[in-house]
Amino acid sequence: MMVLRMRDMLYENPLDHFLSLLIDLLIFFVKSIYYTLETIVLTLTPYQFRKLKDVSGQVVLITGGGGGVGRQLALNFARLRARVVIWDINKDALQGTVDALEAEGYRCRAYLVDISERERVYEAAKKVKQEVGNVEVLINNAGIVACRTLWDLTDKAIESTYAVNILSHYWTTRAFLPEMMNANSGHIVTVGSVAGLLGTYGCTDYSATKFACVGFHEALFTELKTHGYDNIYMTLVCPYYINTGMFAGCKPRLLPMLEPKHVADSMVRSILKNEVNCTLPDHVRMFLPLKCLLPAKTCWELMYRVMKGPETMMGFRGRGKATAG
Repeated sequence: MMVLRMRDMLYENPLDHFLSLLIDLLIFFVKSIYYTLETIVLTLTPYQFRKLKDVSGQVVLITGGGGGVGRQLALNFARLRARVVIWDINKDALQGTVDALEAEGYRCRAYLVDISERERVYEAAKKVKQEVGNVEVLINNAGIVACRTLWDLTDKAIESTYAVNILSHYWTTRAFLPEMMNANSGHIVTVGSVAGLLGTYGCTDYSATKFACVGFHEALFTELKTHGYDNIYMTLVCPYYINTGMFAGCKPRLLPMLEPKHVADSMVRSILKNEVNCTLPDHVRMFLPLKCLLPAKTCWELMYRVMKGPETMMGFRGRGKATAG
């Protein structure tokens, strides 16, 4: 009965609905042309001439800040005069980042946090707010990988991957989003992976969580936009393999692994430009539509025979529980 009433309401006056749709389509096409031209102009404009976000004095929190890309991000934001906060589960790694910043004359606040534990996240978030201030840039960077086939994965490994790679994003974002909403200002960075855009051998757990990161980013983006929080920006970062030891032993055939500094530099540029998506390398994004356009068997041949995807991952001897990047 409720469905019938809703249908009656939607189509009570077909002419009104047609005119409304026509007007919306016209607005859409006009804006599409504008946004396309804007994108072309911004793409051709050198980075140094772009209008960039000023993060000086802002609190930037980086999960997995103890090493790899996380450490490089901490250094980059410290150089931009941001107030850097790092979380990691590894005490020695945290101290390494603190020392690296101090060597350049910067300071950061380091917290030993197991982000797979919801209550630990909320407790640490409360301490950060009390001791440093409200977080204005949240970078969900931490992640782990097991890199085993589904039949070789343990239940615990699967649960751990989900807890760190995606569920933690909910806890950190829910911890800091209310203050961003009150100020209608902030930035949430979700570190996904190319493995979250293309299913990867030996990564049924890892790829699935990174696909979830993409969905998390896109859904939260629509929620914030719909409710008028236009000054809370979101950036999704999907890098290729990064040379940090996380995927040690893997030997990509077509592209070399990315270096942590390059990834961190690219991420910071995207954040300062308030970009919604950052795929590394850039040109990888151009080939992603082929997954939907080509026949499934053709995609398999491309991945198996040309890219040597399974062979690439079979040499994995990574460090297991590690920060992303």
